[in-house]
Amino acid sequence: MEAIRQKIIIDTDIGDDIDDAFALALAVHSPELELIGVTTVFRNSEIRAKMAKALLASYGRMDIPVCAGMDIPLLQEFSDRDNDTFDATGRLIPCQYDCNTMGDFKPEKEWGPDFIIRSILENPGQIILIPIGPLTNVAAAIRKCPEIISGIKKIVLMGGAFHEDFPEWNILCDPEAARIVFTSGADIYAVGLDVTMKCRLNMEQVRQFESLGSEGSAILSGMMKNWFAHYQFECPVLHDPLTVGCVIKPDFVKFRQQEILVDLNEGERGKTKMVSSPEKGSSGIQIAENVEAEKYLSFFRERVFT
Repeated sequence: MEAIRQKIIIDTDIGDDIDDAFALALAVHSPELELIGVTTVFRNSEIRAKMAKALLASYGRMDIPVCAGMDIPLLQEFSDRDNDTFDATGRLIPCQYDCNTMGDFKPEKEWGPDFIIRSILENPGQIILIPIGPLTNVAAAIRKCPEIISGIKKIVLMGGAFHEDFPEWNILCDPEAARIVFTSGADIYAVGLDVTMKCRLNMEQVRQFESLGSEGSAILSGMMKNWFAHYQFECPVLHDPLTVGCVIKPDFVKFRQQEILVDLNEGERGKTKMVSSPEKGSSGIQIAENVEAEKYLSFFRERVFT
């Protein structure tokens, strides 16, 4: 008897760090998962949707809908970085975007948060949300339609730095959205930066991937080269692919229940703080404590390096 595939939606800010693209590649290479859709978020989500659409097409998966979502945080203004690039209308151009290979792809017309709402209402108790960017789309969906909370199977997200005294990027980009999601009452598993940093590809492995020669690997390799050149990084850290991996094989990562507060105060904004007992704004979620890094990295290469 064929195993039941887990229905997932990936919510991503693909285009900045290469790990989002690797996460999509892992999802489409994993028969345990049914990727029913992708939503994009944060600063020009339409171009990010084009990138996701192009990458999925390169793997022969034009059947997977991609919906652009929220561009800006719920409340806060977001400061541009010195090395950001913009088009003539002032919209961000993610560093991995290539208009020659991705410009003709068009996302679906449905708004990202609406796609999340409709999918959950049509599949109650069946969908795992995998947010791997700022949590703005998920928070917007929850605020617009709170009844979806009981219909979410669980949320497995990349975000937070639970053993560190600094804010992790995805949470920092929209702390209010993170607090809404964390305190929603949904079953939440958070894979934080303090664990994902242990899953890093080396240059030999990067060269191995670049030599594959498939259409999918060619587009992803081009995105990775643009990322290397823009940010002067060398080796990808598999933050987001590890999060997808936790859905496929939960034993890669050890989780534990912990009361967490997303701090909204000036100077502390975006920090994910462990608190000893429930307090206003905190919530009990599952946080990643450790990862079997070599076991996971071997699994990732077997799935994606094909």
